[in-house]
Amino acid sequence: MMLSISDIHAGYGEIEVLHGVNLSVEKGEIVTLIGANGAGKTTLLKTISGVIRATKGTVTFDGTEIQRKRADQIVRAGITQAPEGRGMLTRMTVEENLLMGAYVRSDKNVRADMHVLYEKFPALQEKAHLPASVLSGGQQQMLAIARALMARPKLLLLDEPSLGLAPILVSEIFRSIRQVREDGVTILIVEQNARQALQLADRGYVMERGNIVLEGTGDNLLNNEEVERMYLGRQNRSGAKSGSKHNEPENNHTGDAPSPM
Repeated sequence: MMLSISDIHAGYGEIEVLHGVNLSVEKGEIVTLIGANGAGKTTLLKTISGVIRATKGTVTFDGTEIQRKRADQIVRAGITQAPEGRGMLTRMTVEENLLMGAYVRSDKNVRADMHVLYEKFPALQEKAHLPASVLSGGQQQMLAIARALMARPKLLLLDEPSLGLAPILVSEIFRSIRQVREDGVTILIVEQNARQALQLADRGYVMERGNIVLEGTGDNLLNNEEVERMYLGRQNRSGAKSGSKHNEPENNHTGDAPSPM
């Protein structure tokens, strides 16, 4: 087991968001986590990556407990994250952003790895010496993924990689994610586009109000009536989707932090 999360509780100050989450990721898998906005998905990724400290439970990566480690130690252990909102350093160039992704490395292959990523994401090479602020939304997402890969992770965490992108760009991003897995990187992805995420995934989890309420293979969850009703919507004769509010894109950029009542 590459990643094992057992009875994790975490939150913000005195407000608990995760209430005993259990989840696992095997080496070589793509695992997706879906759920309504505010369900706790982003909080879970932040807890894995050390941005938020768990108050209870264990996070085990490659056989070692990491829930008490600092974020930079977790990156060095082999986990990196492309955050929601992409987190670009907009005044820095594309190349400088990529170099920032390799800040934990001391080997001499950083430039070589950068050129490999340029081959995978040619749009980034074309704008390598321009500020990241000039990139389109899709290009910024590619840069976020490439920057995370510069640390040579074993496990890549992706938080809403398709958020705010046009459908044609979403397809391109998901093709890139498949390629990353083919290159040997294990992936845990949080994604509001539940249908495409489950089509991509080997396994998936459904989170509601800080709890895992359902798990299964990607195909099983795609064919689950409750998942379809709550998160996928149904196709009517005009081709438009119908469903609950859970099928709407998450335009709230506050992550899972509780909002005022």
